[in-house]
Parts: sequence; C-alpha cells; structure tokens
Amino acid sequence: MIKYINDKELNNILNSNDKVVMVFLKGNDCGVCQAAEFRINNIMSKKFPNLDIYYLDLDDSPEFRGQHLIFTIPTILLFEGNKEIHRESRIIDFSRLERNLKIIFDE
Repeated sequence: MIKYINDKELNNILNSNDKVVMVFLKGNDCGVCQAAEFRINNIMSKKFPNLDIYYLDLDDSPEFRGQHLIFTIPTILLFEGNKEIHRESRIIDFSRLERNLKIIFDE
C-alpha cells in the first residue's frame, strides 16, 4: 500500500503500529526525489507487497524533519513500530535497501 500522508498521520501510524513501514521523505522541487519515487512505485511496492509505504512532503512537515534529524532529501526510513531500523539519504542504495527488506520479511 502506498499512501501520501502528513506528519501527524505518520506519527499516529508509527505510535499505534508494530509492523515494518517505509517512509519516503521528499520535497516538491526535488528531481532526485521524483526518480526515487518512481523506483519505489514500480519496484519496491511490487517486490514487497506487504510493506506499507508512506510518502511525506518535508516542505509541509518541518516538525517531523526536526524530530527525526532529516538534513537532506530524498530520505527513506524504515520503522518497526516507533523505532527506526534503516535509513538511506541523498543517494539511495536500492540494492542495500532491498537486501535489508528481504532479511526483514524472510524472503
């Protein structure tokens, strides 16, 4: 499932959920973010259909940026419950991300 949400919705999801979720943090004027978003939509969501993927626009969410120490975009965070278990920023290594997701989902 892919869903665009705001920071309050995301905090509610993270606080009330124990499963692994991916959060993709992007900006409106970020070309690299658009390319990474395309890759997530077309590859990651198909390889890991049980993974909930949430998109958050950091231009509208400065509080989340500060709480989670996000200094650059794009950034991908994996959370298990409210605990961050993986982070990729700027130049996203999708092969490493995929390996970690395979370990998490035992594929």
